[in-house]
Amino acid sequence: MEEAIVPKLAFEVLKDAERVYKETGTFSQELLENLHSLFGESFVLATELLEKRKIIEYEVDNGLRRIFKVIMGKEQYTVYENINFCHCKTFHLQVLEARNILTCKHILAVKLCQIMGRQTNEKVTNSQLVDFLNEQFSHLEENLD
Repeated sequence: MEEAIVPKLAFEVLKDAERVYKETGTFSQELLENLHSLFGESFVLATELLEKRKIIEYEVDNGLRRIFKVIMGKEQYTVYENINFCHCKTFHLQVLEARNILTCKHILAVKLCQIMGRQTNEKVTNSQLVDFLNEQFSHLEENLD
């Protein structure tokens, strides 16, 4: 099976964005345009999430496991570090089924938030992390019905 070039390129541009931001504390216009051309509307919506919503990083004490929650009022989306999966409808319909976008705004917002260091950090126990995972599985089951 041949590996898709565009997704690989898109996530390489994100890595480049991280490197540039760590070196300069900002994103160049060219880099922003590249991110927009690769991620499209998801990129625009992700930047809006960064401005308006809360993203919390939950990490166990040893730092080996972490998840992120994107909180949008009553809605919450759990995102895993370095895994392109979200339980939102956009991800299900446009990423998995239609395959017309690379990722959803929640995952992209978390990645940009990590790059910029804007997330709220909270330490959790292993059992609390398991509770978060079980919560996500219940959301998945609801969406499958």
